[in-house]
Amino acid sequence: MSIDVIFLGLDGVLFDTEALHLAACNAAFANAGLSIRWTLPALRAAAANHGYARALAAAVATPALAREKQRVAELFEDKHRHFHQAILMRPPQAQAAALALIEDATAAGCKICILTDLPAPATSALLERYFGADVTSLFSVVAGGASFDGPAGTGPHARALHAMGVQARDAIAIDTAVPALRAAADAGLWTVSVAPYGTDVVRPRQFITFDALHDLQASPYTPDQQRPAPGLHKAA
Repeated sequence: MSIDVIFLGLDGVLFDTEALHLAACNAAFANAGLSIRWTLPALRAAAANHGYARALAAAVATPALAREKQRVAELFEDKHRHFHQAILMRPPQAQAAALALIEDATAAGCKICILTDLPAPATSALLERYFGADVTSLFSVVAGGASFDGPAGTGPHARALHAMGVQARDAIAIDTAVPALRAAADAGLWTVSVAPYGTDVVRPRQFITFDALHDLQASPYTPDQQRPAPGLHKAA
């Protein structure tokens, strides 16, 4: 199996952002006059389905709130503002396993790309604060504010691969959220989930080393066991 490109998410993959997202969500709830307050397991449940950046979607799915489009938009905007302020004041730690993967993969000539649904300003702030001027040399593609909800095969993974001239079978996406993993799988990529569940953080570090990825034949952690998506169970 050839690995020419690795797509990494930011939340829970490259950076430990959970505490900052939790605080930002609860601050937005309070500012909006909502009685909702999330615990970490509640955030993780919402993030698994919607991604950390858009975890609030789980809270506004009620008919009453869903009808108030302006209020919902303001809630998301406030959450993003709190999160951005937090990463400037308390930059999150980078994950050691992801840093090792980046080092080993780039040494082997593999391209590393960042695709995330975090707003572009937050994406830039996170990467620049940790990697500084090396961002442009380390990462072949950096895209914040990505939407993973488009038709199969037309999303950000497919567009990035087309621009780089790389086949989907030679690319892997590592993320924590179903939307990103499903979009990658629908585009034909191999996928690995490193999502946390409940009160425990399940980070299968052995599956995100560069050597182990070479032996990957199917993702051991599928985003939806009831709906195997294309790319999750391909032979090498």
